[in-house]
Amino acid sequence: MSASTSEIKRVTTHVIQAMKKRGEKIAMLTAYDFSMARILDEAGIDILLVGDSASNVMAGHETT
Repeated sequence: MSASTSEIKRVTTHVIQAMKKRGEKIAMLTAYDFSMARILDEAGIDILLVGDSASNVMAGHETT
């Protein structure tokens, strides 16, 4: 089940700090490309690390 775009709340560093202070679990995932980043963002993951090296490693491109 995914959240609609209108339901997604942007998570700022202040929100993350407050979550940590309250002892809440924080979800952080890595996305290796734009498509996966969009899917994870729409799913409401708190923090996304978006890498760009998949272009080199998976597709064999010389640059990202």
